[in-house]
Amino acid sequence: MPRATAQDQDSDINTVLKLFPGYHVLTLEERDAETRSYILNHFAKANPSVIHVDIAGDGQLDFALLLRQDKSKTAKLVILLCSEDVSCKKVYDLDLTGYAEITYLRPVPVGSGVVQTDAIDTKDYPRPVRLAATGIEVTYLGKAKVVCYWNKKLKKVVEVQTED
Repeated sequence: MPRATAQDQDSDINTVLKLFPGYHVLTLEERDAETRSYILNHFAKANPSVIHVDIAGDGQLDFALLLRQDKSKTAKLVILLCSEDVSCKKVYDLDLTGYAEITYLRPVPVGSGVVQTDAIDTKDYPRPVRLAATGIEVTYLGKAKVVCYWNKKLKKVVEVQTED
């Protein structure tokens, strides 16, 4: 799998941000105090708003980003599949306005099992999934966890709530 240097990643993020005028990557300071403390204590060296991994399982580095609009509190999670020349296509967009302060991202390794929490009352439980590519765990600190992954067959991002 290709690996990007921090400088390459910063350059790629700046290129990708051009697709979202008026938005910036959500900063640590924009989190609430509890979430900020948790991130610093558990993931001090990782950016909790950027995941740069192969999400599609095609050998190319893709992005999951937490973004906030510059002039408002509007926030969102976007997942982009990218080609070798860093041209990226948005395949997922989730409004996080009202939750950005408690949200952070973590990669979920290839081969991990993903199972929907049984706390969700539904008769149509999705079947457990073994990830064929890296997934994205979206944590709403103290509230819920959702894993997003690329489903090659459906050609879309699928969400599974794993904790509440």
